[in-house]
Amino acid sequence: MKVKSKLADIDFEFGHFEYKKDHLIIHSHPDQSMQSRVYVSPDDVVSALGKALKVPMVWLYILAFPVFLIRYRRRKSQKLKAAQQQQTK
Repeated sequence: MKVKSKLADIDFEFGHFEYKKDHLIIHSHPDQSMQSRVYVSPDDVVSALGKALKVPMVWLYILAFPVFLIRYRRRKSQKLKAAQQQQTK
């Protein structure tokens, strides 16, 4: 997941999840240089779902997700193969 803001652009890789005092805490992967945590409250979930489900593009993304996933993984695999071929030359 990529997080972009005026302060920084961060590649956030999911680590472990934790539950504490009605909050879901998402920890970044231990291998990441900038360790971070995301705190998600029940109100955050309700708000996000309410806003997301009002947007037709979100519905389209959910419905077409299998196609997007396959296409994304194929492109990623092709890039990896091309990079490996470059290294062997």
